[in-house]
Amino acid sequence: MAVRVVMAALALALAGCASSPHESSAAPTSLGLPHVSTALFIEPNDNPELPALVPPGVLNSPAPRAPADAAPLLETAEMILVVDVGAEGEVRNVMVATSTRVRDLDRAALDALRQWRFAPTEHEGSAVAVRVRVRVAFEMRGR
Repeated sequence: MAVRVVMAALALALAGCASSPHESSAAPTSLGLPHVSTALFIEPNDNPELPALVPPGVLNSPAPRAPADAAPLLETAEMILVVDVGAEGEVRNVMVATSTRVRDLDRAALDALRQWRFAPTEHEGSAVAVRVRVRVAFEMRGR
């Protein structure tokens, strides 16, 4: 059983998803919208009933779209979202752990994360639900 977990982790590592947190970014548009980057990670106590997990692979991860009127409000804003992922890789719930303190940015990140899709996580040969965290950073470049 542990061999399957190791093999799954190895397969994800070879696919470029496991050895480091998932990171993605969206380039700023010509309208001066913030650059958005995301990083996926798991805190040690997020899944206490499971052994240490490698974050699941991300199959679909639309980037948050910052509203145009939010751009002048910030230079850099970062938030942490807690995401409950179902056994099939679907997002079941998204909660704000740390806010940007800009409601429109928080809402944009929540809306985007609800659309994410993950590769199922296996434990002892069965797909299991997991909790992950996503760091979302909105950054104005060139300021």
